[in-house]
Amino acid sequence: MNIKYLKTVWTLLFHTPYHDLVTPVFDLVGEHEYQRGLHFEQLALCEHYHVFMQHKVLQPLAPIQMNHSPISSSNSRNAMWYFLRSALRGHPEAEFKMGIGYLNGQLGLDRNYAKAEKWLKKAAQDGHPDAKRCLYQAYSELAFS
Repeated sequence: MNIKYLKTVWTLLFHTPYHDLVTPVFDLVGEHEYQRGLHFEQLALCEHYHVFMQHKVLQPLAPIQMNHSPISSSNSRNAMWYFLRSALRGHPEAEFKMGIGYLNGQLGLDRNYAKAEKWLKKAAQDGHPDAKRCLYQAYSELAFS
């Protein structure tokens, strides 16, 4: 084995702080899970679009017997699951998605203003550009409604 290689491994194992080695891996995992959440979110939105078109556009034009399936799907559940996993790892976009999901009751989440506030505050602290504005707007709308 090469001595230089062994010295590099030794330095990485014993002289580099552990958090410096682990943090980039968590960032990559959080980003990967966020991207998977976006994929499932897109699938869920396409499914909602097809159900809407089937019931509101095609059904009145040609009234035939269609199979009525519920709109809630595993795609919505999977999207929120991956967004939650990514948000728990500190991904600001995922934290923002969770906050908006709870604020508006999107993708299978019930409206929950306390959870929306928690996630939007966390996203704002982690540097999301729209989180603070959205939180301020939610406060003003809830205060005057």
